[in-house]
Order: sequence, then C-alpha cells, then structure tokens
Amino acid sequence: MKKILVVGIILLFLSLSIPAFAKPQYLVSKALPSISTSSSEDYKVYIGAGFYRVHEGKFGWGWHMTVEDTGDTNITGFMYDNETTLSGKIISNGGGPFFIMPGGSVGTASVTLLDFHPITHIYLTVVVEDMTYSKSGYEIGPLVLLVG
Repeated sequence: MKKILVVGIILLFLSLSIPAFAKPQYLVSKALPSISTSSSEDYKVYIGAGFYRVHEGKFGWGWHMTVEDTGDTNITGFMYDNETTLSGKIISNGGGPFFIMPGGSVGTASVTLLDFHPITHIYLTVVVEDMTYSKSGYEIGPLVLLVG
C-alpha cells in the first residue's frame, strides 16, 4: 500500500506542469478545422478529474465528462470511457450517444470506491459532430490523475 501511495504522489507532482484542457483529435476523413471555427464555439467540452467538479481538473476523486450546448442548434455526439489494467486487460468499457438541445448540457461521471486493480489506465473520449476530444490518465483507487 505504501508503494501505491508513493507512486500516486510522484504522478501528482509530474502532472503539475501538464495542461488540463481536453486536446482535440481530428478525424482523418475531414479537413483539419481550426479550434476557433463556429462549430467549436457552439459547445463546450469538459473532461476532467474530480467527481464533483464542473470543469477540468487534473487530479481528483473520480472523473467526469460534460458537454454544454452554447449555440442555437441541436448537438449530437458520443461519450465513452475505457479502463484497463497496466498490462492492457479491459476492466470497464462504457459509453453511449447523446443529444443536446440549445442551452442544455449532458454529462457522465464515475468514481470507483473498491477496485482489485490498484492502478489502472483510463481513457475518456467525447465525440461532438466531427471533433474528438480525449484525455487519459491513471486511476489509483478512487483517485484519478489525468496526464494527457
């Protein structure tokens, strides 16, 4: 248990210099749009650590993904999460589509209270229209550290 705590503290300090914003990944079949295009101004995507936080965080209890429709058109997309052991064995794989009306928001969050895998990789992804936003990191018991 002491080793897990030491690894968690080391990962925390290593992540302090890493930005917490979700990084867009573009689909190969589409032209590479600018971040400031109108489609990205019509919604906000938050992927972060911390079950009770509204916006991004790099370290917290659990994780969350939220999409807010700030424009005047409906938004559709898909959210999914994946957790694997350090050796690559899938622990959980979840997700589903969403539909948001103007002014609305949708989100999902999770915290693992009891897990038999002390450290797991987590991959959090939100696809909105033709843009993909993702973050990855580690789950150490109920604590989440997002590093990328």
